[in-house]
Amino acid sequence: MNKKLTTISLKGNDYARVAERIRKFREDCPNGLIETTPTITDDTIMFTARVLKDKAKETSAESTGHSYGKLTGDKAFEKHESVAVGRALANLGYLASGEIASAEEMEEFYAYREEQEREAIEDAIKKMDGAITLDELKTVFISLGTLMKNEKIIEAKDKRKEEICKLSTSNKDQTSGLIIEKAKSQEQSSETSTPSVVAEK
Repeated sequence: MNKKLTTISLKGNDYARVAERIRKFREDCPNGLIETTPTITDDTIMFTARVLKDKAKETSAESTGHSYGKLTGDKAFEKHESVAVGRALANLGYLASGEIASAEEMEEFYAYREEQEREAIEDAIKKMDGAITLDELKTVFISLGTLMKNEKIIEAKDKRKEEICKLSTSNKDQTSGLIIEKAKSQEQSSETSTPSVVAEK
């Protein structure tokens, strides 16, 4: 049976914070037990959390929760422990609207997803900025898939397109100028080298 918990809304869904789940668990189960066990391998960690409703009873209801990830970022150890505890409590019924994930877990997930998207956008813009011709720019833009709809991507594409067009026009003007200068030079050279014809008397 799900417990009534205070929640926060994230992306249209309601999630309970781990602290709220613990508070409600302690209120319902004063003789309960929450224990965690970390397993660290290189730069990764796995937390196993075990929740027991009544440690005095051998037949007490219990549940476990796990969290696995990199030991990077601010307070990564504590965050993974909280996620494991939150999942263990959710498996015991301390959740909201059927959402097992805690608010902390989803905040971390959305932050990670936003960071991945930001890096993908930056990489895409660098690729477009490296395009020399309009055909190259078009090829890079089409290869971006769903990122083509991103406003920053569209803005960067239009900016690079304008730069390429200006560069192309400038090169054409320079080429035309060189051709004209060369023609003038040849004409002047021809006039200088033409011998004067003196009429004989």
